[in-house]
Amino acid sequence: MKKIVIVVCTFLCFGVVHAQDLKKNSFEISAFRNSSNDGQIPVSTMDNYGISVNYSRYFFKRWNVGAGWGFGDFNGKGYNGLFEEFYEFASNRNYTQYHIRLGFEPIQNERFAIGVQAEFLRFSYNAITDRWTGGPGLPGDDPRRVTLGRSRVSGGFFGPYGVFNLSENFFLRGNYLIGVPALNYDWSCNNVSLAVGYRF
Repeated sequence: MKKIVIVVCTFLCFGVVHAQDLKKNSFEISAFRNSSNDGQIPVSTMDNYGISVNYSRYFFKRWNVGAGWGFGDFNGKGYNGLFEEFYEFASNRNYTQYHIRLGFEPIQNERFAIGVQAEFLRFSYNAITDRWTGGPGLPGDDPRRVTLGRSRVSGGFFGPYGVFNLSENFFLRGNYLIGVPALNYDWSCNNVSLAVGYRF
């Protein structure tokens, strides 16, 4: 998947000199929140907060592609044991993600634009990958063992976004995306982000 991101970034940067005159390139710094739950009782949840750096380029008047990388905190607790088996896992700052996206803007004017986008997101974080509970054992033995590891999850997102132009070069961008799916089809996910961007 990293090779795909490299190819996309290369495509985005190709022709950058011509695009500078038309201001079709942009860099963004965004604050994001990814939330997921499995809808079962008891509920397993994941909440990820962080900062993402993104690059995007318009290749037609209304179409754009982008890629980005982010990092932040992971919070979660799980009960179903089908995947990571994270259980009351305390917040850690080892959450990372990268994404590629495709956007289309049916509404555009000088002040704002409204569009829809599809996004592929891959994220990873430290989690409890295995739990084992044994008998009383001998004195000094620990009857409970926990294995920590790196979990990686991929998911697709789709939803609306809006761009508000502060000036010719600076803008705000916000989106609300629905995940389809992450982990498995029992999970529901959403992504909310707010970005400040520079267009060149």
